[in-house]
Amino acid sequence: MLELSKENINGNLKYYEVKNLLKKYYKEQNSNNIKIQEEKDFDYSKLNTDELIKHISKFTSSIWQVHPFGEGNTRTTAVFIEKYLNNMGFSINNDMFKENSLYFKNALVRSNYGNIPKGIYPTFDYLIMFFENLLQNKNNELKIKIYV
Repeated sequence: MLELSKENINGNLKYYEVKNLLKKYYKEQNSNNIKIQEEKDFDYSKLNTDELIKHISKFTSSIWQVHPFGEGNTRTTAVFIEKYLNNMGFSINNDMFKENSLYFKNALVRSNYGNIPKGIYPTFDYLIMFFENLLQNKNNELKIKIYV
C-alpha cells in the first residue's frame, strides 16, 4: 500500500491504476483464503489413493498458481505441502522435493500453462506422477516434454 501511494504521489500511477491494483490484490487474497477453507472442509475419507493423489495435485497447483508466498513461491509451496501431508498422517521429508526441484516447478507450470494454437493444454499428469512417487513409492520417470 505504501509503495502504491508513493507511486501515485510521484505521478507514476494514476488513481484508477492504484485502485485496480488494490482490487486485484484483495481478490487474490480472498481467492487464496477460499481455496484453503475449501481444502480444510474437504473429506478425504471417501477417496481411494489415486483420487487422493489427484486431489493433492490440484490443491498444490492452485496454491502455487495464486502465488501467495512471493519470493521463493515454489520452494515455499513444497514445504507447505510437505507439512500439510505430514499433518494428514503421511511420513515424508523434503528429499523428493529437493532432488526433483526443477521437475516439481515445471510440473506446476504445466498444470497451469496452456497454448492452444501450439496444442499445449494444462495437465496435472506430471504432478500426479511426482506425488505417486512421493506417496506410493512408485518409480515414475520424472521428465517433462519441453515445447519450443
